[in-house]
Amino acid sequence: MSANDILEEVRQTPAEPPLSALRQHSKPVGSVYSLSYDSAIVAVYDYDREERGGLARHMFLVAASSDGEDDRFQLLQIQGEGRLPEASAHDLIRQKGIEDSGNAVPWPDKLVPWQRDQISLHAINCRVLGTFIKEKEGNSYKFAEDVHNYYAVSRLMAWKPDAAMLGLIVNHRHRMNDIGITLTTPIGHTRFAAAEPPDEVQAPFLLNPADIMRRRTVYFGMSRSGKSNGLKLVAEAVYKLRAQDNGPRVGQLIFDMNGEYAQNNPQDGMSLHRVHDTVDLERDAEVATYGLTVPEWDRERKIMKFNFFGNELPSAYDEDAVEGALEQLLAGHTIIKEHLAGENTNYVKAFRDTSLEVPPQAADDRGEWIRYRRCVLAYQAALVAVGFTPPSYTPSLSGLFGRDFLGKMQGESEYRQSADQIDSGKVAWGQLPKIIRDVAEFIDNSDHYKTFNDDYQNKNEKPWAEPRYTSLLQIFKYQNGPRRLLGVSDQHDPKPEIDFADAVYNDIEQGKLVIIDQSSGEPQQNKQAAERIMWKVFRKQQDWFKAVAAQSETHAGDERHIVVYVEEAHNLLPQGRRDDILQTVWARAAKEGSKMNIGMVLATQAPSSIMQEILSETDNWVIAYLNSQRERAVVAGYMDFGEFVDQIGRVSEPGFVRIRTLSQAYTVPVQLNKFGLEWAPEEPGADTAMRQPAGSGT
Repeated sequence: MSANDILEEVRQTPAEPPLSALRQHSKPVGSVYSLSYDSAIVAVYDYDREERGGLARHMFLVAASSDGEDDRFQLLQIQGEGRLPEASAHDLIRQKGIEDSGNAVPWPDKLVPWQRDQISLHAINCRVLGTFIKEKEGNSYKFAEDVHNYYAVSRLMAWKPDAAMLGLIVNHRHRMNDIGITLTTPIGHTRFAAAEPPDEVQAPFLLNPADIMRRRTVYFGMSRSGKSNGLKLVAEAVYKLRAQDNGPRVGQLIFDMNGEYAQNNPQDGMSLHRVHDTVDLERDAEVATYGLTVPEWDRERKIMKFNFFGNELPSAYDEDAVEGALEQLLAGHTIIKEHLAGENTNYVKAFRDTSLEVPPQAADDRGEWIRYRRCVLAYQAALVAVGFTPPSYTPSLSGLFGRDFLGKMQGESEYRQSADQIDSGKVAWGQLPKIIRDVAEFIDNSDHYKTFNDDYQNKNEKPWAEPRYTSLLQIFKYQNGPRRLLGVSDQHDPKPEIDFADAVYNDIEQGKLVIIDQSSGEPQQNKQAAERIMWKVFRKQQDWFKAVAAQSETHAGDERHIVVYVEEAHNLLPQGRRDDILQTVWARAAKEGSKMNIGMVLATQAPSSIMQEILSETDNWVIAYLNSQRERAVVAGYMDFGEFVDQIGRVSEPGFVRIRTLSQAYTVPVQLNKFGLEWAPEEPGADTAMRQPAGSGT
């Protein structure tokens, strides 16, 4: 029976059938030899094991009374082989049979029938997962994660579920997110062993996308273990909620390290960026891709750059105008600071560590505002010197240097030309680096400046060139000093309409699937861009929560949901040993994002690289193959994954995972489907030749 056939049978079966149907949907495998609060031993004959198609480790069994109606049954999960009291005697029989066979014939042939029957009885150790209990009203059942009672003399039999019963067990919703979405999507099927035969009983594993929303999810596994495939299945399921009646438009943000979400590829065929086609919607309102360049195959891609110069500052202080002008400049300065973080030369450190934030007193002190504008001009001159394309507005030097200063500067022949250009008020961007370099040399070397500054300081009780200004001028002390900034120039665009982080959030807010293609960026550049975008998302959602959601009696729970996916999370997230760990945007989003409707999905091959503060707040777990004992030890400390450590470290097949979601009370071994999009139905007679995936996608 195929997974689709099983799914249809499950859908046609009552959500929780009465236990009278247990025997029609299960097959007995043996007697419960002993039962306790935590474990059970099941006695099984080889004949029954063979007749039931095998009993793999981690398979589910149900323990119920052998006769009569039950109002409850225990759910068991096979842990491994066990031993009955007569096991030692059976060992002697085996040894005697081998000795008698002389290894010339199979040793069981040397046993009499009653001996073969006797030693074919063996034990299976099981973990007691909990109890299904019949509700007082109707035929539905609830699950309790423990056992109320047990007896030394038990009439319980162990049963192996068929496909329909297994489907009800693995897809039972023990708890629910408070979002009100009950729709589920098949993303794989049960698989208890890599050696599982084709005719083994299987049931579809159904994902409730609500488990992902407003929650933390981790996907751990080695490279080529199917992490990207799994994330695509989840993102597709969340996206398709909008195709249902009154389904929410969940904004999704994917940091695509390798470009496989944002472009068609042989592995997927039609990749995730075409998911809108599966529900027959136009791309503009559904999907947005971002990157450093616009490739030929994605002419609608948005450039992920911004104007490092910022917008033109007003001559007089105006709070709104200043904030709007500085937003992109300050963002660019932050990137430059991080780019230069490893520099140790004094002049580079002086430039790097100088703040470009507006001093608070500038609003009421015209002199302070002029001094601040001089600092911005020096910073912009360094950008021009290294080759950043300047913006369309022209630099304004009017009133920034003063008549007395310019008079002293004009008195020295080597600086006269620059002083005259400043005095004229007509300076092009290309002239600015030489002018500022001359100003820096004049301040450092000229006796005329010293005389001027002594007089200025006597009158104003501070030097004309404040420390912040002279620190910025340090970069001009060496002819190639500004070239230290060259490494970030490819992130600059002199004419973006808005900061790309704002554009990303605007798209997410509209419920779009947004893919950030980081395949062409440098690691540090990708990290900086991801953090900027995440801070924008976090703060915008925080502002919304304070303004709207916190004032709503319903918590606005169905509004403005965002799910963020981070591939190769160890490249972007800070390491757990950092002192400022709880101040990072990733830690804050993990710990505080739930109330702001932010869900996070993190994928990595190194569980130890994820901060414990995030793992402790994680609700959904997907664990694939991990070859490192150290990494397996990390996941073994959470949920019940310690029971699966051997399999996690042994079976390396792609897509073979252990899943535990918010709504589940126990972990389920699952073989994930292979991601592949299917087109929405066309109108009769429509030309579909151009609407086929690039690859098989199956």
